[in-house]
Amino acid sequence: MTAHSATEQDRRLLEALRIHPVTTIEAANDLDIVHPPSVVRRLRKRGFDIRTQWTYQPTEAGRPPHRVGQYILMSEVA
Repeated sequence: MTAHSATEQDRRLLEALRIHPVTTIEAANDLDIVHPPSVVRRLRKRGFDIRTQWTYQPTEAGRPPHRVGQYILMSEVA
């Protein structure tokens, strides 16, 4: 599997969500996920209960925070 395949991006996000909530900015910057909402959608289709809550997070020093989704893994596939 290549590091940028959908399967690998799904794996990285799920691994992180098992530890703590992840924002779209964190998923893109820290997990190298190109489009985090697509990964969340795929995981939800597979049966993972992932909730989205809205939060504000800065991206660069001196700029106002952006409203971003924060994903929280509530339960895994049975």
